[in-house]
Amino acid sequence: MARWLKKLPFRELTIPFKMAKGRILNNGHRVTPFRELEIEHGSLQLIDGVPLVHVRGTHREMGRALGNLVGAQAYDTFHSYMRCFAPDFNGDLKIAREMEPQLPDWFLEEMRGFSETSELSYDEVLVGQCFLDIHKVAACSTIAVHDKLSRDGEMLIGRNLDFPSLSIAHEANIVVVYEQSEVPSPESRVNDGHGTRDSGHGTRAYAGVTWPGFLGVLTGLNTHGLALSMMLVYGQQRHEHLRGQPFPLVFRRLLHECASVRQADSLLQTRPFCTATNLILADASRTAARFQLHPGEPVTEYTTEQNPAAICTNHYHDARIKRFAFTWFSSAMRYGKLQRRVNTGEPFDVQAIKDALQATGIPPINLQRVIMRPEQLDMEVSFQNNGRGPGHWVKLSKQQLFPEHALAKAEPHELATAR
Repeated sequence: MARWLKKLPFRELTIPFKMAKGRILNNGHRVTPFRELEIEHGSLQLIDGVPLVHVRGTHREMGRALGNLVGAQAYDTFHSYMRCFAPDFNGDLKIAREMEPQLPDWFLEEMRGFSETSELSYDEVLVGQCFLDIHKVAACSTIAVHDKLSRDGEMLIGRNLDFPSLSIAHEANIVVVYEQSEVPSPESRVNDGHGTRDSGHGTRAYAGVTWPGFLGVLTGLNTHGLALSMMLVYGQQRHEHLRGQPFPLVFRRLLHECASVRQADSLLQTRPFCTATNLILADASRTAARFQLHPGEPVTEYTTEQNPAAICTNHYHDARIKRFAFTWFSSAMRYGKLQRRVNTGEPFDVQAIKDALQATGIPPINLQRVIMRPEQLDMEVSFQNNGRGPGHWVKLSKQQLFPEHALAKAEPHELATAR
């Protein structure tokens, strides 16, 4: 059943029915409240209600720490969501098993660590990482601006994550910061089908806006100043395959291994992904690009001094890879709103980005809003009052996201004061 559904055209039409099912089945269900906690390899803080998780150490240690910190919430979310959206667990597991050999060793170690300390089995964790490649479910919008289209010239990137909550996932939004400390070894190298690459050990920290138990990244920022935001593309099922890595893992690899848009572009050219997506990348050097990641014919477009804006929603623009999907109507409308705002030539500041996100969010499913400032290494997130509301914005500073990096970059007198 799961394999048949994966190839079914226009699966997006089933989402309203699944939302109604979730409203019924999850009525009265609640995610276990997050609580502040400090453990050996991690911590959880509540910043104005936003769970900010730090995990550090080897990948096995980070997985175990994450399971200790948010394992109960992962169990609540996984089982409540899956019984509504994808009840054929065994069918999904068979598909996930086909993707499992493509997963790098470091990611498998983290998955095993998470399953050891959370209430999810390894098989459940595996399905969770492949879920979005098996069942496409998201409709998002992203805008990145810099130079003359940014009030202070700096790079700004804002995104809506429009994702059906099924009356449960909205309670589980979190931000996770990974501070990996392993050193490279021969075992850490992975073959993605296009040659052997280093798995990224020794890179700096990076933050992902995510959910408990979901170890990939859809929205994130690393301490090199590389920021990313993905958007699913529909109508491409017959062109997708299972011989690549789950795209949330691929996007985590970009933060894990790369320091700039150009480096990330080089990794993406190896085509480790197998599912149709769009991606916007931006970095602290004021470089941004839109990637139309068709598994067969990816298309890359960089911003320029004359056009310092990248915008994207849920459809391809290149004529060679365009396909119809019913999401096109919403996607084109949201894209048009962003394009018209860019065409005014009026520079954006943070508030203008917030206004653009409010204007383009899909009210019933506007789960997350995020603004990232790669040059400042901070972000603002809104997990509440989205949709038609202005959001409840919470700023996460560089000092809160990347405290060790912030201390390392501080002046000597600032370092002494911080201590």
